[in-house]
Amino acid sequence: MRHRAGIFLGLAAALGQPAALAAQEAPAPASVWRSWNQLDASWIDLQLHITAMLDGAFFSQNAANVEQVGDLGPRKEFRLENLELDGQLLAPFPWRFQIAAEYDGADQKNGQRGWSLSDLNVSIPLGRFCAVTIGNQSEGVTLERLASSEDLSFMERSTMSSALTIPRNTGVRFTGTAAGQRINWSAGWYNGWLTNVYSFSESGNVVNARVAGLPVDSGDGRRLVHLGVWGSWAEAQAGAAHTRSRPEVYEAPYFVDTGSYPSDHGTALGFELAAVHGPVTLTAEYTKGKTDAAQVGDPSFSAWYVQGSWALTGETRPYNRSGGYFGQLQPFCPFTFKYGGPGAFEAAVRYSWIDLDSKAVRGGKFDRISGALSWFATGEWRVEFNYGYGRLERFGLSGRTHFYQLRLQWEI
Repeated sequence: MRHRAGIFLGLAAALGQPAALAAQEAPAPASVWRSWNQLDASWIDLQLHITAMLDGAFFSQNAANVEQVGDLGPRKEFRLENLELDGQLLAPFPWRFQIAAEYDGADQKNGQRGWSLSDLNVSIPLGRFCAVTIGNQSEGVTLERLASSEDLSFMERSTMSSALTIPRNTGVRFTGTAAGQRINWSAGWYNGWLTNVYSFSESGNVVNARVAGLPVDSGDGRRLVHLGVWGSWAEAQAGAAHTRSRPEVYEAPYFVDTGSYPSDHGTALGFELAAVHGPVTLTAEYTKGKTDAAQVGDPSFSAWYVQGSWALTGETRPYNRSGGYFGQLQPFCPFTFKYGGPGAFEAAVRYSWIDLDSKAVRGGKFDRISGALSWFATGEWRVEFNYGYGRLERFGLSGRTHFYQLRLQWEI
């Protein structure tokens, strides 16, 4: 949750009256700036979110990996990962809208530097348990992809989510909950022709759906089990398929890459598992994708990861019941220079694996074991260190790489 500071907007109407009576008699203001980045009015709520990151990465490669991907020297990058305006038009069933852009954002859609539009959508309630979102948005599949990149236990998503799922697309998505928000579901149709260089027919249609639930739920989020499944069908853009992924380092080149090959469409199926017990969170996902591409033998690809995190200071990662994913850790006792406070510390470990070798397509195999240590000084400031050891099998070579990653993150 974002920290909000209240502001007094009026004075007592007359001297000598009790403060409580003056407060009762004073008319309610038409609008209130609850903090500099949030406006509450009688007909609209607005909130500005900003996430800025300063990343650094260092690599230690063997000779085979240098031959595979080149010599990787120290890298650093400033990323304005999120500049977002959220709001809702107030009514018995409020309409919500979202406008967001990124500078060198985490989703790596095209590898180009500069600004990109990440979200532009409006969400309209259809009764009490269902809503429709129209515009550029998350496609709504995978536990890891649905969470904001700044809220993850690691600096980057796994190779699975980066390669086999689409981050955002333009379309129509229906979402809802059932059983007291113990079940959530999503179904959508997408075509990205408004935000890419292709025509409507070249962009290809995408249809997907996801359902997730909590068979175990303590109610307060400190003990739960999450199960989820999703599937998608996607036409190839401009008649070609292309799958690739970085090694969970934004500043690195693509380690596994199928290149472009003729294709008609592809399908994917994914499974999710998560469990929370107090400060410990365990997650795992598996995705299997198959491409209808007769010229290269209809290849199929697979990827998975398993991850565990532990809040050393006792906090629990919040679970979003309407969307079925995890949010950012919030410290019980934020750090301040005046009063002290430890903030929150979290340690995490992850193993990820991806295989893009199938039939005539040789995109490579890559796995990585990683550790992370984060200090959430406050709800706005975070310092993080990641270490990873990766193995790349490609071009008949066995590459080995040590990854060292640092991040300073600020958000409101």
